[in-house]
Amino acid sequence: MSKFDLRSIITEEFQNEIQDSFAYATGFGVVFTDAEGNHIGPGGNFCRFCNKINETSEGAHYCSLSNKHAIELALAAKKPSIYICHAGLVNIEIPLIYENQCVGAITAGQVLCSEENIYPEDEIASEINWLSDPELASYYSEIEIMDQKKIEATTTALSNLTNYVIQKLAYSQIQEKLSRQSEALLKAENQLKLAQLDALQKQVTPHFIFNVINSISRLLSLEEYDTAEQILNSFAQMLRYSLSNMKVSVLLEEELGYINNYLTIQKMRFGDYIDYQIECDENIKNLEIPFFSIQPLVENSIEHGLLPNLEGGKLYLRCTREKDRDIITVEDSGIGIPPEQLEYIRSTLLSSESVQSQHVGLQNCYRRFLFLFGDKFQFSIQSAVNQGTKITITIFHTT
Repeated sequence: MSKFDLRSIITEEFQNEIQDSFAYATGFGVVFTDAEGNHIGPGGNFCRFCNKINETSEGAHYCSLSNKHAIELALAAKKPSIYICHAGLVNIEIPLIYENQCVGAITAGQVLCSEENIYPEDEIASEINWLSDPELASYYSEIEIMDQKKIEATTTALSNLTNYVIQKLAYSQIQEKLSRQSEALLKAENQLKLAQLDALQKQVTPHFIFNVINSISRLLSLEEYDTAEQILNSFAQMLRYSLSNMKVSVLLEEELGYINNYLTIQKMRFGDYIDYQIECDENIKNLEIPFFSIQPLVENSIEHGLLPNLEGGKLYLRCTREKDRDIITVEDSGIGIPPEQLEYIRSTLLSSESVQSQHVGLQNCYRRFLFLFGDKFQFSIQSAVNQGTKITITIFHTT
């Protein structure tokens, strides 16, 4: 067993969210395993053939051996392994690597490949004939058959998803480390770090991940492999940014790169229903801003402004530098905010009271800019029903 026990880090609720959503989107059976290949929990979308085999101690033992062998192949090749398990089914193995150790894996499969002799077979596959059991033979006939392209595109999607799992693991470990420190050491720097990590954790949400997976699944079923690959590439860059930046502040250019990938995905998902435009002066790109501070505003505009609008709309993100100030504007042509709700949001920005959940991103953004820039910062919200919302962040230059 590795230094870290995946069972103590990944909750049952988290497992079910990941497994069930990915399984539903792809048609694969999905389960987490420990570093030895043993299943962690019952898994999601298991076919009757695999369930029946795993009911026996012998079958569960062989499944663990197949998983462990596939993990070893993936670690040696430094990429996901696609493998024919002891029962003759496709087995995709994605190791979870944390601090240079394999702490477990995500396993998917329980399908058949329409092309023969594409993937290596488990050495123990010939040791036992599961199909000699009439009931198992009947269940085997129910197993879905997929072509090589869909299996490998799904493998890429699952591989990108593991970045989120590692983020979850890293977040848990950092929380544990900080909690062990004495209260005297948990001063402003560590508290801010934990708050930043919490914002990161909530930003790349399971909800968004599952929407991406479902979109990829639909594209794969339509054989639109190039579009699916573009979404995967954008999503992978988003996760790399979220995992590589554990800082209080980042350059504006870095944050805009993340936002552009997010909007690229949303544009591919919703097509002409939404549009966007990003403009940024060259001389402002090196401005340091709070990490993940503009993204919530953009996401609010999409989720609560444009998508509820029957005709969709457009989002504008502009970053300009004037003589004595820098200005960041997020504007949409969505449904807008009712006057009484807008007044409530404005008033709570200046207090410790929490706003309604759908506008919590506004409050978080305001407080983080305020912490970094103090009285050199202004935040304004303008909105009209059925016309849209405009948020302006102004940062005055220090004289």
